[in-house]
Amino acid sequence: MMRAWLTLLCCLSLKLTAGTGRPNVLIVINDDQSWLECSAYGNSSMKTPHFDRVARDGVLFRHGYCSAPSCAPARAALLTGRNFWELEQGAIIQAWLPTKFATLPEHLDRAGYRTGYTGKGWGPGVKEPTGRRADPAGLAWNSARVKTPAKGISPVDYVANFRLFLEDKPKGSPFYFWAGLTEPHAPWGPDNHQKLGVGLGDVKLPKFLPDTKGVRTNRANYLYEVQHADRTLGALLAVLEERGELANTIVIVTADNGTPVPRAKANVYDWGVHVPLAVMWPGRAPGGRTVTDFVGFPDLAPTILEAAGLPTVPEMTGRSLLPILLSNSEGRVEPARDFTVNGLEWHGNLPPVDIAARMIRDDRYQYLVNYSATPRGNPNEDGRKPAANFEAHSQRLDTLPLLRGYPDRPDIRPYYELILSPRPREELYDCVADPDQVRNLADQPEFAEIKGALRNRLEAYQKRTGDPRITGGHGPFHRDPALRREAQGGGL
Repeated sequence: MMRAWLTLLCCLSLKLTAGTGRPNVLIVINDDQSWLECSAYGNSSMKTPHFDRVARDGVLFRHGYCSAPSCAPARAALLTGRNFWELEQGAIIQAWLPTKFATLPEHLDRAGYRTGYTGKGWGPGVKEPTGRRADPAGLAWNSARVKTPAKGISPVDYVANFRLFLEDKPKGSPFYFWAGLTEPHAPWGPDNHQKLGVGLGDVKLPKFLPDTKGVRTNRANYLYEVQHADRTLGALLAVLEERGELANTIVIVTADNGTPVPRAKANVYDWGVHVPLAVMWPGRAPGGRTVTDFVGFPDLAPTILEAAGLPTVPEMTGRSLLPILLSNSEGRVEPARDFTVNGLEWHGNLPPVDIAARMIRDDRYQYLVNYSATPRGNPNEDGRKPAANFEAHSQRLDTLPLLRGYPDRPDIRPYYELILSPRPREELYDCVADPDQVRNLADQPEFAEIKGALRNRLEAYQKRTGDPRITGGHGPFHRDPALRREAQGGGL
């Protein structure tokens, strides 16, 4: 009955919006990139001119969040308009997204949009057991390949595939296209740092990473791929301009989760869940604005559906951003958008390691609850090395092997404690005074009232959205060894 009702509304919407220029949609989603790695936010080690253009000609969201700092659940949240914990098996990387949760391309396809994606869509995961859905991201366009890609760069020719998709779509029909760039996900070319355009000394490091040549080199190798992804964005925009399609295209640029360094990706601190987000719609949305509302991946699907003239999907948790996009306002546009809730269940970690957590973040403070006190690194993988080798290893090793190799060095131990030691049940950070979140205030009496208020607000939101971690519903992702065994086997 519900499906028939939605189909009827879609048909009515098609008639009402025929000839009114329904917008095209281009989502460009990078793989593993924090908001601070885009120069529009003012703290990048290098320039990202094409992201900055989208921000300048559109809306720059200063508080964009991904729902979960892990590829598949974050992408599932974007595609379905729901928090990751609402998606059953879809809440876990390497599992599947049940077909009961309709996706954005499925809604748009039924409404007459031409839909497709290139590169990385949803995943990594396995096919949904019923076989009714090939890929939650839609139809793949990956036939065009780069003959000799640089080391660490995907052989998928995103731009050529976008052109093929546009050439294939029926003339006059609106389109939805997802450009899933695998950059700047590892592996990275070992010589990328030589092409970055800035010296290793100019590479900015968060305070939770040791400052060694090896760490800086690996970070620079990564940042070169951020540049590469930005150049790809520029080429995709150029295709739209060449075809005269840019004015009526909603361009959304973001990343699926934060930076792939310890205490970032697969962690619910800001470096793991705070992602770049800029949106432009040159023909409709006033540009040159910076918005401080807290917005998340679940908000993007309802935004696109409303812009396309399609009915609201009651099951979606997210709230449309269209009023913000079409306004002339900046700063805090909608007062109720003054916080975000994100979390994580599993990211390939094996027993005894358990990294499940939730967090709530407002303009100043972030409160975290960890559901386990296990170490964050497998104690059988310590990889200790002779003290005499530290100087040589510090020149080339990245953070984790350096911590495991020299955990007792006085200059390394603080980073080991931050990254690999068990986390306390509760954490609280002043994100203004301590933006890298290294000083836990949760046990300080003067912050008890703030901590309690945030805890209550977090739990209220969890109850309202049916988070099994608070409702006790024991969803299929919640301590389910059978599911985890089934989910293992794919790449992270």
